[in-house]
Amino acid sequence: MALVLFTHYGAIQRGDRRSWLLIAAGLLFVGSLAGTVTEVAETNRSADGSGSTFSPAMLAEARASGKPVFVYFTADWCVTCKANEAAAINREVVQKAFAKAGVVTLVGDWTNGDPAITRILAQHGRNSVPLYLWYAPGAAQPEVLPQILTPSMLIGKAGG
Repeated sequence: MALVLFTHYGAIQRGDRRSWLLIAAGLLFVGSLAGTVTEVAETNRSADGSGSTFSPAMLAEARASGKPVFVYFTADWCVTCKANEAAAINREVVQKAFAKAGVVTLVGDWTNGDPAITRILAQHGRNSVPLYLWYAPGAAQPEVLPQILTPSMLIGKAGG
């Protein structure tokens, strides 16, 4: 957008109508794009159904079940988080592998800076999301997964 303004600066000063129309169209495009990103984030959160809401109590309960536990911390504004959710976590093949292995998935939403999640992030040397934790049954500590996930990585964790 700044490039458009810069390249048309002289025309704008002269009152060139086409430049004003181009700028107006650009602003409308940017505005509609921001709305689309918000809609996708809300749709992903409500439609994924891939996990329960994280809380320390839910984590303790899930770990006590003796099943593998996958915990991921995300936020609506986190582009990497949304990319991982779409490309890996919410893929049908991954969800089937998790279901087959009995993986318990917990989702921590840090969009509004939840203090409990902030503490978990700090415990793992992070100051922001994404953070992906894999608790193998009986393991004392989680394995911290990379910030970029692949379906094969998650399927492999599930034993598939």
